[in-house]
Amino acid sequence: MRPAGLTARLALAMAAVAVVSALLAGVLVAPLLSGAREEAVRAPLARQADLLARLPRLTTGSDRLDRVTEVSGLTIGVVTAARVSGAGAALTPEDVAALRAGESVSTSGELAGVPVLVEARPARNGGAVVLAADVASADDALASVRRRVVLALALGSLVALALAAWLARRLAAPLTHTASAARRLAAGERGVEVPTAGPPEVLAVAEALGQLDAALASSEGRQRRFLLTVSHELRTPLTAVRGYAEGLADGTVPPEDAAAVGATLVDEADRMAAYVADLLALARLEADDFRVTVADVDLAALVASTADAWQARGRGAGITVSAEPAPAVVRADPDRLRQVLDALLDNALRVAPRGGAVVLASRAGAVEVRDSGPGLAPEDLPVAFDPGVLHERYRGSRPSGGQGLGLAIAAGLVRRMGGTISADVAAEGGAAFRISLTPSRM
Repeated sequence: MRPAGLTARLALAMAAVAVVSALLAGVLVAPLLSGAREEAVRAPLARQADLLARLPRLTTGSDRLDRVTEVSGLTIGVVTAARVSGAGAALTPEDVAALRAGESVSTSGELAGVPVLVEARPARNGGAVVLAADVASADDALASVRRRVVLALALGSLVALALAAWLARRLAAPLTHTASAARRLAAGERGVEVPTAGPPEVLAVAEALGQLDAALASSEGRQRRFLLTVSHELRTPLTAVRGYAEGLADGTVPPEDAAAVGATLVDEADRMAAYVADLLALARLEADDFRVTVADVDLAALVASTADAWQARGRGAGITVSAEPAPAVVRADPDRLRQVLDALLDNALRVAPRGGAVVLASRAGAVEVRDSGPGLAPEDLPVAFDPGVLHERYRGSRPSGGQGLGLAIAAGLVRRMGGTISADVAAEGGAAFRISLTPSRM
């Protein structure tokens, strides 16, 4: 069964709070009503007892006592030295003794098995007057009050339920809109409008979703451009291969040109093979089974040996390749790290001018490759490691030995080793690529 939505759960939670609050209010009001019930009887009873105690000869004249009883509707009695009558039957011996000693008594008891409240006062001419009233005599008045309280609590609960439903919908609406926007993003729509009003937490989610939308649009745009580049790069050698193959097939290629045509076909095939190999390498970096063997790597030794290996090629191109090895040990795959350095050095030697310089340097937890080439513009730095972006941007204006996948592969290898790679401007005037790795604890 599908769980209840957020709106329903919020409404139920707030409704439950409202109902529980009403019940608690009822529980708290009940003893107050009970106390008010007793007080509603006792207060007038005490006033009447005070009034009767001031009448002359009340305790000695039975006819006067009968008339008061008829008028008031109360049960009245007297206490004298010789007798206890009427309402006095509800008193205890201790109460009777207190009255005979001239003290007032306020108590409760029973008359004929009926609970009563008793107020007794010493009379002017001796003895005492006793008034008793049934507690139930106030029930009618209190029942009306009780009905009003219950009605007020019920109306309050209904209003609270309505407010809970409205507030739940209002609170959940921005989140519902955000969820709808997320589903539209998942379906491939871009530029989705997200909520701009609501609780701060929901707005934070909506803002993050908007940022994701922008990032997805940018990423997909780069992917489309990369696919266009791939199709263009493959179409060119394929067109050449097809043209030469058709020439060989229909005999339009002279026999003396067959060797040159064959060499061209081999070159174009090698070009396509290298491109496909780069694409496969880039794809393998994203595979779960791609492995790196992390160990302690002496960056100073690696920098020195790598620079030595590339100096011959540098001299052939008229470029100085030098090393700045500083002691540093990091956690990395030595073979993969050397592969990354080779790719960066190949890129640096390709763009550096004759007479320029390429520097390979190690630092604490990092290794750098710097060159004196044309460098990168500020807008190039964030996309330097995106497949094919720089290759397409500088097509025809800078030397290119590949299809623009070398930096993307290098970045993927560095990430697999748990490091980061960044591009910047070099002190030599060209580009600087810095690889940061986890320092060894040895």
